[in-house]
Amino acid sequence: MTGLPPAVNVVRPSFARGLTPDPNMTVDAWADRYMIIPKESGANESGKYRTSRTPHARAVMEALSDSHWCKVVALMGASQMLKTQVGLNWFCASVHQSPANFLWILPTGKLAKRTSARVSKTIAAVPEVRERVAAPRARDSVNTLDTKEYIGGSLHIVTAGAAANLSEIPARRVLFDEVDRAENNVNGEGDPVALAKARQTTFERNRKSYFPSSPTVVGQSIIEHLFKQGTQQEALAECVHCGHAQPLVFERLQQDDAGQAIYPCIDCGAMHYETDKNRMFARGLWSDGVPGDGETVSFTINAMFAPYGWLPWIALLREYRAAKAKLEEGDQELMITFYNTRLARCWERKKEQTKASELSARAESYKLGTVPKGGLILVCTVDTQPDRLEAKVTAWGEGMEGWIVDYQVLFGSPSEQAVWDRLDSEVLLGQYRHAGGRMLPISAAFIDSGGANTHDVYNFTRTRQHRHIYAIKGASTLNKPILSAKPSLVDVNWQGKTMPHGAKLWLIGTDTAKDYLSARYALAAGPGAIHFPADLPTEYYEQLTAEYCITVYKRGRKVRVWEKKKNDRNEAGDLMVYSVACAHYLGLHKKTPAQWKQVREFVDPDTRDLFQEPPAASADAAAADNNMAEQPPAASSTLSRPDQWPTPKPQTHPAPSRRPAGRQW
Repeated sequence: MTGLPPAVNVVRPSFARGLTPDPNMTVDAWADRYMIIPKESGANESGKYRTSRTPHARAVMEALSDSHWCKVVALMGASQMLKTQVGLNWFCASVHQSPANFLWILPTGKLAKRTSARVSKTIAAVPEVRERVAAPRARDSVNTLDTKEYIGGSLHIVTAGAAANLSEIPARRVLFDEVDRAENNVNGEGDPVALAKARQTTFERNRKSYFPSSPTVVGQSIIEHLFKQGTQQEALAECVHCGHAQPLVFERLQQDDAGQAIYPCIDCGAMHYETDKNRMFARGLWSDGVPGDGETVSFTINAMFAPYGWLPWIALLREYRAAKAKLEEGDQELMITFYNTRLARCWERKKEQTKASELSARAESYKLGTVPKGGLILVCTVDTQPDRLEAKVTAWGEGMEGWIVDYQVLFGSPSEQAVWDRLDSEVLLGQYRHAGGRMLPISAAFIDSGGANTHDVYNFTRTRQHRHIYAIKGASTLNKPILSAKPSLVDVNWQGKTMPHGAKLWLIGTDTAKDYLSARYALAAGPGAIHFPADLPTEYYEQLTAEYCITVYKRGRKVRVWEKKKNDRNEAGDLMVYSVACAHYLGLHKKTPAQWKQVREFVDPDTRDLFQEPPAASADAAAADNNMAEQPPAASSTLSRPDQWPTPKPQTHPAPSRRPAGRQW
């Protein structure tokens, strides 16, 4: 055109490009057209990306496309199967077509560094992405190890280990790589999956999350949980002889006389060889699956589907045989790795666990709030939760035989003084009627200081230590004693020095106490047995037995560890552990039959033998009798303080400050 300024030749094409809609290809179509695998990445097959090389990846990438209805894509897969490369394809397609903030989460710092390097190499290799991403500059943070800024958004590569990493960044797209290797509770702030999804709050309409991971252990695997929430589609292979589509089950894999791995068709029985893989996988079929939760598409694929030229079937057989040999020697770790990373299956460890139904079937006729004949000394234990306190009262008798006496839940935040006032007035200062008629007080109490209310617990116990009310915490290492030899001073002054008369903290060997209780739950009566009243709910027994013991290898050594399923509650079990520790604090595990007899005759005078000559009084017993004669009990025969009881307890721990003279029973 003539008569128009030369600038029009620049503005008009630019204006036209601005009006042109963004490309809207599915991720798989985009990857086939633009994606390049850089040689610098160390990949075995670099160059132009071809979905036909791994056909099963197509359905996963279609689900990650903006045009697909799902919000969440979960891939429970074997190692080196579709996971990271599909994530790279998704990220690059997003930058090119519909840029927005992208959050890539890794379980560890090392994986985050490796992933960042791989992303940088991929960006440099793909021109359509490279021209949109800011170039690295020494004095600019727009393209760093953990941040890549591009037109329309930025990529943030973070680790799951720090909750702060998950709380600061809003993102439309989230990729949580190897989610099963992340902590189940990030810094005590909750489920990492929920924390990651919370970053998408402002993108509800068009958010998308991708969770590619190998599974771990039954009941603890996050990816297994996500898989079951979704459509549960399983990779299929087609028989090259009859065309029947079927999953590949490792247990059907065989080895012929020539040493080759062969796989029989489940329908016609014809054999398949390694060289048949390309034809078996050509269409990348998946099973129909189930409806799921309406927003999650989930897939599972094992290493049997590795393309020809990658991991061969015969290598899988060799790995399995090596793992089986170790398993027969008692080492199951190699088999766990094989199941998780090759078969994409969860491993179910052999576990020792008391059944809730067995304990509930032993419930006895006495009611909550009453103390049976054998129970002589009461202790209270308290578990702190964000919205409540849970308190249990246990009666201990000769031979560390125990009776559950009371269980109360006090609702309200532990940061509120009113909740602690209720605990003190309604539970710790309360008394319970013994079957012999006497009212029994709480002799000692342990309160869990873990969680977010540590200082609230310290504040409450600091002024009540003379009543044997202390803060406790589980020991961080295994095989510690049920109760530490002495408490730790946890109050410091403005100079950073510990205060000798401040709050004290007792450490509990929780795993040791759980082993102790596990062995005694099998006892129905007698020394060591634990008794339950008739009116405890079923949920109590489920919490009491929520944890199970497994044997694992750490640094080449067998160790017993206690675990529980992810969503199971175990407050009742924790309180029982604290109760055993509290009994040890009082030295009940060391009392002799003669000492227990004195306590029993004091609590329940009807048990005295009137025709038996009284034993010669020891000096300690005579002093105790004189003390009782000088300070007779109230007319109601109720003794409200432990130091008014008749039998001196041998000192097993250093006496806490402001303790009444002689902790006596």
